Amino acid sequence: MSLPMLSPREWAAAVLADEAACILDVETSGLEGSIIEVAVIDAASGAVLLDTLVDCGPVQIEPDAHAVHGITAADLVGAPRWPEVFAQLDAITSGRLVLAYNASFDQGRVLQDCYRSGIDPGHLAEASRWQCVMARRCEALGLGAEGRVRLGGGHRALADVRATRALVQLLAAGRADTAGLAALAHRAADEERMNDDQITAVHLDETRAAR
Repeated sequence: MSLPMLSPREWAAAVLADEAACILDVETSGLEGSIIEVAVIDAASGAVLLDTLVDCGPVQIEPDAHAVHGITAADLVGAPRWPEVFAQLDAITSGRLVLAYNASFDQGRVLQDCYRSGIDPGHLAEASRWQCVMARRCEALGLGAEGRVRLGGGHRALADVRATRALVQLLAAGRADTAGLAALAHRAADEERMNDDQITAVHLDETRAAR
């Protein structure tokens, strides 16, 4: 599916209707660190395709990163290592467009961990396979495709992919503002019977800040 020439609204409607699109988010041990959590949902339905912590081995979780997502080394004990997780990720994303709020960050971390582990990232190395939701939102806000706006999700991978999908739904409705985003995300969470401690208000910060 070719999408670059579509308006943000047309683009959002297309990816929500296309069963071959998914939404991905990773949490890491640091800005340039290893992946310690990854979640993927179906863009059309919101169904959870992958939601797992990742044992990153001896890599330390940086204090600044922990302050954002709250994940500790103890949380990773018993979690699968990256090669096992990537095998699932590779299968899940095969033949799909991969949406991410800050796609360059998420793709960069996926490729980094693959190369560190001696794994061929395959189709996930293709730039054309990834779509940046933040860029589309910035276009809709008149900031240009290179603008940056913070996603105020819960900074856990599953909460963030749900927040991203709620934003895409708003874009499909012709809205780039944040009013109603939290309600959409909470409704999606309720439909999947999430626990209260998994639900984070997902308003978007309109400041021009990096994720």
